[in-house]
Amino acid sequence: MEKEDLLQEVLELESDKQVAGSEQHHRYSPQDTLAVTITDETLCRVQEEVLAPPVMETKQEEDIMEEKLNRKQECEGCCNVYARILQHLERRAEAEQRLREEELALRREELQLQRERAALERDRQEAENRERERRFELEREERQVILAILRERMMK
Repeated sequence: MEKEDLLQEVLELESDKQVAGSEQHHRYSPQDTLAVTITDETLCRVQEEVLAPPVMETKQEEDIMEEKLNRKQECEGCCNVYARILQHLERRAEAEQRLREEELALRREELQLQRERAALERDRQEAENRERERRFELEREERQVILAILRERMMK
């Protein structure tokens, strides 16, 4: 009930301020009028609290208020912990992504090296085959020369 009364008073004050503010609209910026409104509302609340008869809070009400404060602090603590956990998980996910990208780059390099090794091995084998064929051809020519010389001698 008290909150509703305060809300009603605030609304009335705001409507009064708007009527009064429309006359002063040219002199003040919206920030100035907002600051004045907030200051006036705060002063009204302080005056109401001072003029209101002191309310004796019971031990139970104090406990409830303390419990609400503790819950709020716990909730804020949980939210902070949750936010830190989320940040940690985001950083971890980013690091894992970078690691995967690096691994892929290394795999690509490794595959490229394997291809180059295979190409070098093919080149080496082709060179050996050419050398073998060249030697075989030289040996064949040498045999033909020897045979030709032997035939000449035999014919003489």
